[in-house]
Amino acid sequence: MEIITATATSDELGPLTRIVNAYAETHGRLTAAGISSPADWEPLGEYVAIDEFRRVGAYLEEFDWQEYCQFLTDWAEGTRFEMTVFRITEAGRVVIQEIEERHYRGEEFIRKNVVAIYAFNADNKIVHLDIYEQASDSGRWIIEAASAAMA
Repeated sequence: MEIITATATSDELGPLTRIVNAYAETHGRLTAAGISSPADWEPLGEYVAIDEFRRVGAYLEEFDWQEYCQFLTDWAEGTRFEMTVFRITEAGRVVIQEIEERHYRGEEFIRKNVVAIYAFNADNKIVHLDIYEQASDSGRWIIEAASAAMA
């Protein structure tokens, strides 16, 4: 087991944090523009080691890059998404992002506290993304999107 420690704080963004921020900004821009197919997520690939990528979600669903793009497509349809970053920790080759997510779909509104853990390879590409959440309601359409992508 690798033990990662972080003993300092800084007002400067670390190099991997800048990548996570760019990834999140691109994700938000694409979602706002409207998504109609998994290919619409291609700009996110700039930040990802596509052949190595694994994402494990809040429902223990596991996706490779293509499956994740399908999940995002199903999730994004008709969804407006906002988030607020509470805290970011960068240590070693990992970035831990603590956020509040707000999902709007029709009359539905879902608020979640989320911890997203991004792991990077030596080329500073995202190879693993884990999602942990606290929510009183996860949103039926989000659960259905996860199930459909795993099918």
